[in-house]
Amino acid sequence: MTARFLATTALAGLFGLIATGAMAEDLSLLVDNSPDTVAIAKALTDAYTAAHPDVTFSIGAIQQNDPDFVKDVGFFAQPGDDPDHNGLTVWMPSAYYVAKGGDHVDTAKDFVNFVASQDSCDIMTKTVGASGPYLINGCTLPDDVPPAVADMLPYFQDSARNAPALEFLSPVKGPGLEQITVEVGTGIRDAESGAALYDRDVEKQAKQLRLPNW
Repeated sequence: MTARFLATTALAGLFGLIATGAMAEDLSLLVDNSPDTVAIAKALTDAYTAAHPDVTFSIGAIQQNDPDFVKDVGFFAQPGDDPDHNGLTVWMPSAYYVAKGGDHVDTAKDFVNFVASQDSCDIMTKTVGASGPYLINGCTLPDDVPPAVADMLPYFQDSARNAPALEFLSPVKGPGLEQITVEVGTGIRDAESGAALYDRDVEKQAKQLRLPNW
């Protein structure tokens, strides 16, 4: 399956979701950094929009700023062409690295090992809440996770229903993706032309990075 096919399918799904009229007219919310997840969460809890394409990071903002509304917000994977085979795009966890040749390499490794432990998972869940399942053996979620998190879990019970986001599979991500997404979402361009534009964006970025075979 090619990146072009994936990009076209994803943009088509987004365009179809927006066409239902369930989302806010202010599609600047589609851009990760404008505004932040607090504004996205507020748009949902204030009923300014019925749906919003986003990662579940926003759940933490809702829990902090509007805890009474967190049980009113759910989750569903972006619809595709086949309702029997739509899947979840997964954002992978943060990574921790230890600088080679540092003064306290062994101590740093001990900390990284702790981060990847069940005790660490429990601390994170208690402190900031869970925005999805952990990818660490032995780490489980409590029974009282927010509905939006619980709604995600069935997608992880079948490996065919989830996959990492494209940037975790490709060595390059075009810098214009957010703007292209907004253009498709606002109807400025259709999914096919958006994917073609993203192809050119990726090629330009790859050449700037001097990646081979471009």
